[in-house]
Amino acid sequence: MARKTKEPVKYPGVREKDGRFTYRYSIPSTGKSRRKQKETSSFPTAKQAYEAGIRIKAELLNGVYFEEKDILFDAFADEWLLMYAAPGKVKNSTVDIRRWELKKCSPYFGTKKIGDITKLDYQKMLDDQKKKGAAKNSISLLNTTCKMLFKKAVDLGVIKNDPTIGSELPAYTETVEDLENKTDLPHYLERDELSKLLTVIKIQGETQDYNLFFLLAYTGMRIGELAALKAKDINKTEGYISITKTIYMKGKATEFSLNTPKTKSSRREIDITPNVLSVLENQIAWRNEFKMSRRNEYYDKDDFVFVNNKNLPGYPLNIISLDRRFKEYLELAKLPSNLTPHSLRHTHVSLLAEIGIDIETIQERLGHSNAAVTRRIYLHVTKKRKKEASEKFDMLMKGI
Repeated sequence: MARKTKEPVKYPGVREKDGRFTYRYSIPSTGKSRRKQKETSSFPTAKQAYEAGIRIKAELLNGVYFEEKDILFDAFADEWLLMYAAPGKVKNSTVDIRRWELKKCSPYFGTKKIGDITKLDYQKMLDDQKKKGAAKNSISLLNTTCKMLFKKAVDLGVIKNDPTIGSELPAYTETVEDLENKTDLPHYLERDELSKLLTVIKIQGETQDYNLFFLLAYTGMRIGELAALKAKDINKTEGYISITKTIYMKGKATEFSLNTPKTKSSRREIDITPNVLSVLENQIAWRNEFKMSRRNEYYDKDDFVFVNNKNLPGYPLNIISLDRRFKEYLELAKLPSNLTPHSLRHTHVSLLAEIGIDIETIQERLGHSNAAVTRRIYLHVTKKRKKEASEKFDMLMKGI
């Protein structure tokens, strides 16, 4: 078998090892030795290694040389997450989202020096995410997280160049079938469907389930806001609920935290009617009775209105279990299975629009400063009313 012929080393300063080539150079040192020996990353050809070395030498001569730190991507990602979370400006849930996004990068860059990640490497990673079926929004979120990390690496002097600069998100072209099946409207219930669902839950479901699904539909609260609701947040005299917090769970149900609302506009007071107040009072009465039945194990520190009534009595609601039970109630009511508890928030928007409440009032009630979803539902519902108005006017003028 013929021996593999090594590529002859034609370029000064280039060294070969196991078929890869590096360029050796020296930089000023602050230690005992005046110079410190360094090597470039390895390249498949001697010419590429030589060209990289020449660029470094030019930077040294011009006084713009930058020595990147030998830190692996995964190691820097861990450090960055600590820095990102430290100021307390972001919620735990946001930090967890960033952590989850960076885990997607690990198979591509995890054991690679962060300074060795090229623009081509980064672009390939984005493109590969699309090939694996990632949604457009998912890749956009990943890209946002990576841009934040690499920018910080540049700011800290860990790397010289940001590989995310100039990258492009993969294109998503809609097919004719996509356009035919596309709907811009989120799922929500019509008035008679909501009545049917609540009736089924009241007759066949648990008391707490009826109360919480009723509250979601009649107030437009987010599930996290409802789960964080305490008795002191209910102003019976003036008739409103104060929204000042939301629940966040990470892992075990006992490992929850109370965070500030999603946005500044999410901090609000929701006006409630005597009918809604009656349901809240019924829920508190039920909770107190349940509390007495499990008093030896009941978690009583936070005084939540809606509680875990299974294995961890008194702790916040189990959101995953809530989704499952909602599906069961939809099946019993013979309603579409693509609805979720969050659909009741959209339902609240549609019903308010149907009775003529203006969009600004609806957005304020829901805690939205500028919500595209709310506007789409509102415009869809009011479009029907506008058409009816036109037809009624036409009927009025027929005799003229």
